[in-house]
Amino acid sequence: VKSRSHGLRGGGDGKVRGVDLVLHRAGTAARQPPQLRGRLSTVGHGTVFRAFARAAKRSGIHFMLIGGTFRDVAVRAGSTRDIDIVLVDQDGLDRAWMSEVGFLPVQGIPHTWRYFVRGRPIDIEVTAVASSRDPRDPFSVAYQQADSMIIEGRRVEVPRIEDYVILKLCAAAADRRRRARDLADVQDALEAYPHLVKRSLSLAAIEARLREIYAMPPKRLKELIALLKRVPRPRG
Repeated sequence: VKSRSHGLRGGGDGKVRGVDLVLHRAGTAARQPPQLRGRLSTVGHGTVFRAFARAAKRSGIHFMLIGGTFRDVAVRAGSTRDIDIVLVDQDGLDRAWMSEVGFLPVQGIPHTWRYFVRGRPIDIEVTAVASSRDPRDPFSVAYQQADSMIIEGRRVEVPRIEDYVILKLCAAAADRRRRARDLADVQDALEAYPHLVKRSLSLAAIEARLREIYAMPPKRLKELIALLKRVPRPRG
C-alpha cells in the first residue's frame, strides 16, 4: 500500500500558495472538540466499523484509525465518505478473511473493501501501512506514539492530536490538489484544542517533534513548518 502522505513534493522554496480559500478567519471563540462519545456521524459507518474492529481483534490484526473518521470523533463531528485506516505490520488484508466477515474488494480501487448496510455500500480503505517497531515513515512514528480511545464500543488506536496535525501537513505537502482541505483540517484541530495551541500544538512544539521524533530532513521540515504558518490560529 502506498501512503498518500509519503514522497513530499513541492517547489522547495517554503512558499505555499492557493490555500486561503478553504481556510477561514480565526474566530475569537474557538470551537470545542466533539463530545468524545465515540459514535460515528455518517449513517452506517458505526455498523461497518464495529464489524471490522471486532473481526480484526479476533484475528490479531492491528490498525490505527485516521482521516475523516478520526476527525469526526476527535476534532469536528461530521460525516465522511469512507473509513480510513493504517494497517500495522502487514502489507494488506487477506481476501478470504475479509470475505468471511462480510467485506468485498472494490474493483479498480486497491486496498479498499466494501460492506453493505441495508443495501448501502460503505468502504474501508487501507490508506497506508506502518511498522510497530521501525520508524521508517510518518505513519509508523504516529502509530508508535499513538493513543487509544473507545469508538463504537471498541478500543482502537488513534493518533495523538499533534501527530494528526503532522500527518495532515505531510498530506498537504504531498498533494497540492488536496492541500487546502488538509490545511483546513489542521485549522479545525487547532480550534478544537485551544488549550494546546501554545503547548503541544505550537509552532515550536510541532517543529521540535518533527525534528526529534520524526527525524524529518531539514528541507522537508522547512516545507511543513511553512505550511503550518499559513494556518490561522485561534484568538484569545
